[in-house]
Order: sequence, then C-alpha cells, then structure tokens
Amino acid sequence: MELLHPAAKFLEQRRFEKFARSLIRLPQGDETSWDYLLPEARWQEIISGLKDPETWFMGLSQATGVYFFPSREWPPRLLRYLRRLGVGRVLEGGAGRGHLTAALAPLAAAAGLDFLAVDRGDGEFQAGLPVCPLVQPGDVFQVIGEFQPAAVIYAWPPPGQSLAPLFNTPSLRYLLLIGEEAGGAAGAPEDWERLPHKISPWLGCFSRGRTGPERHRVTIFFREARQGFRSKERRKD
Repeated sequence: MELLHPAAKFLEQRRFEKFARSLIRLPQGDETSWDYLLPEARWQEIISGLKDPETWFMGLSQATGVYFFPSREWPPRLLRYLRRLGVGRVLEGGAGRGHLTAALAPLAAAAGLDFLAVDRGDGEFQAGLPVCPLVQPGDVFQVIGEFQPAAVIYAWPPPGQSLAPLFNTPSLRYLLLIGEEAGGAAGAPEDWERLPHKISPWLGCFSRGRTGPERHRVTIFFREARQGFRSKERRKD
C-alpha cells in the first residue's frame, strides 16, 4: 500500500478540517433558528458514502470540537418530547461550543420553556473556534441547584463522569444523556446500573455521535419508576 508523503498527508488533513468546519458550524449572519443544521437527508447521503463511519465521525469531532451531530429535524423533536413530559425548565450541561444550544435556545423560548446552557470551558478541545454566545460559563453540578430544572440534557459527558449527583436537586425529574449505552465513551457505567432509565429510539433518530451512528443512544434517566412516564415512552417509541 502506498503511503502518503507527510506533506500530502498534512494537506489532506487541512482539507478535511476545512470541510468539517463548513459542515458543523454555528449560525452565521442573518441565519436564525436551526437552519444552520444539516437536514437528515443530507446526513444520510454523507453516511451512505463512508467506508469507515466511526473513524470519519471521530475525525469530524476532532476537527470541530463537537461530539453530537443532530440533524435539523432533531431539536424540534426534542422540544415536543419535553413539552409532553410537562417539563418547563431545561438545563443543558457540557454545552461546549453551543452547536446544539444555538438551535435549542430559540425553540425553547418559542415554546415558553426556561432554558440555560452552561459549559466549564476546560474540555479537551481548544482550537479558538467560535462559541455560541448563549453558552454561559458554569459547571452543571453547581448551576443546577440555583436554576432548579425539571430536565437536564447532557451530550457526551466525560468518560467515567457520573451524573447521578444531579438527582440530589429535588426539581430534577429527567436526565437525557446523549452518548453510548452503558457508559461507553461517555459517562459512568455505574449510572446505568443504579439509576432507573430507558433508552429512547424515538430520540435517537435524526442524530448521531462522535463514534458514528451505530453506537449512538439517547438514554433517559429518571428519579423513580413512573408508570405515566413509561406509558408516554411506549407511545413515542
């Protein structure tokens, strides 16, 4: 197999970075709402041409600092879900550059939900790329006590990071963890062992994560088994 010259490999990497950052970006100019997100049809077109989706998505994540890639159809789907659960206040933890925040914030406002996105700003990705101004500096474990949300959304928490302490806040009813099932490369495996939860195929649609679409899951943790919650989940899934 012919190996690329280091200079050619560098140029190829730079071309991919440029492509990745045009694909995964924040709203620009007069763009509003979630129009900056790719529609699902475009995602499916891209995925169908990949020989190694996992490696490709890892490269996409490394180039952009984004770990979760929702299609344009996903944020409205999530907001409909939260409204049906009766959630009125939502906190997004580990919001990073705000790729998801930029879509969720205006949708939440239009739906009459209180929404706050926070990030500590000390993640593994530091490349000087723009950050959505709607993301506020803060640690979800500290902010939650003051904000008192009914639901927390966390996409790709650090490996080994348990989110169970968030349930020490009495207002919290649902924790939506976006990542891999049973920990994987996101979160702590013991959370799946000790917290009531359900994987939602309905919310897993129209999205994918940094390790590709195959292992991507949306897990909903909740304080206790509620029959009403389970019934709603069955209707949606």
